[in-house]
Amino acid sequence: MTRRWLLLLGSTLADDARVRAALVALVALGELGAVRLLAPIRHGPGSRDPRRSYFNALAELECALGRDPLIAALKAIEHTLGRRRGQAEVAIDIDLLACGQAGRWHADAHALDKGEFAQPHTLALLQAAGIAPEGLARD
Repeated sequence: MTRRWLLLLGSTLADDARVRAALVALVALGELGAVRLLAPIRHGPGSRDPRRSYFNALAELECALGRDPLIAALKAIEHTLGRRRGQAEVAIDIDLLACGQAGRWHADAHALDKGEFAQPHTLALLQAAGIAPEGLARD
């Protein structure tokens, strides 16, 4: 069964190369699925530290993986692309925002708990993709 996943990608490095590399790596997860960039890569100040620049992108992944195997695969991609927990610079961060079911997005509980949908960069990307945060189902 193919599932649709809404992903937020981000990096604090000087350019968007890691975000682009992560999008390429996500294609490999798709087996017969696809990765689609929903909103362009956006560069701007961070919400937690406005002195740092961030590159962010919103993508839709179609693949057969369930939530937990997908998260493990996302963490493996992060590690391969240089993510090291606790470092000041974030080489790449890939967050699972929602799962697409029955024609609508269902917010991931962990993303809700982390406040992902309240972050300005997330809201801007959702808006650019035509996804209203208030329209996300809260399971």
